[in-house]
Amino acid sequence: MVSSPSLQFMLYETMLKKLKKRRASSKKDNGVTALEVFLLEDLAKLGATVVTYPLLVVKARLQAKQVTSGHKKHNYESTLDAFLKMIQLEEFYDFYKGMSTKIVQSVLIAAVLFMIKEELVNGARSLLTSRSKPP
Repeated sequence: MVSSPSLQFMLYETMLKKLKKRRASSKKDNGVTALEVFLLEDLAKLGATVVTYPLLVVKARLQAKQVTSGHKKHNYESTLDAFLKMIQLEEFYDFYKGMSTKIVQSVLIAAVLFMIKEELVNGARSLLTSRSKPP
């Protein structure tokens, strides 16, 4: 599913820009620490997961073997039909069943990856700028 990483990256970049802008306006160093990147990415992944997780639930239900002669709540004709039946016949909580496991798995991994990416970018940037300065 492409929507979750896209939303995650958008949220992360937006929060990072706001943090840097706030620091620039207060005349502080607008560099970002690894811990701040980790926390921003945690929030971004959490937000993206909360928004897109219902889509994963519906996708899983559509992919599961559907009972054609069973209860009508388990027989879906389309994605929209699955959403509508879940809204009508189940609780709101059912869209988020199992999300805690997904959060533990994906939020921490994404945060560590973004933290490493930012550190590599900062290291490469400082290496390139130090080589371009005359001795």
